[in-house]
Amino acid sequence: FPSHDIANTNGSYTQISDAKLKQDIIDASSQWNDIKAIKFRKYRFKSDVEERGDDAPYLLGVIAQELEEVSPGCVDERPDTDADGNDLGTVTKSFKQSVLLMKAAVALQEAMARIEQLEAKVAALETK
Repeated sequence: FPSHDIANTNGSYTQISDAKLKQDIIDASSQWNDIKAIKFRKYRFKSDVEERGDDAPYLLGVIAQELEEVSPGCVDERPDTDADGNDLGTVTKSFKQSVLLMKAAVALQEAMARIEQLEAKVAALETK
């Protein structure tokens, strides 16, 4: 896999999200424990090290196999093939970054609610 970025002029990526296209809409369940359990790692791609040596950049992210233990729905895999399209009998795993971002946003809302509750309790104790 090449380690190239996809770029556009304004850094905006969109997803169709109109309510008229959706059904069975319910509140998301807690994502607190999932997000808390994810190991974020610094790493370098082997291909970058081979090409650039010690100048290869470190990246921040997850390891698909580790993420799969916490949140299997965030991980996909595809068969590895040779140049002719023949299956090599191995797979390469990837993760759904947009799904992980949504899980993190839900966990952030949970954290914000907990902070607000604690602030209210502290304020109540200070007025006594």
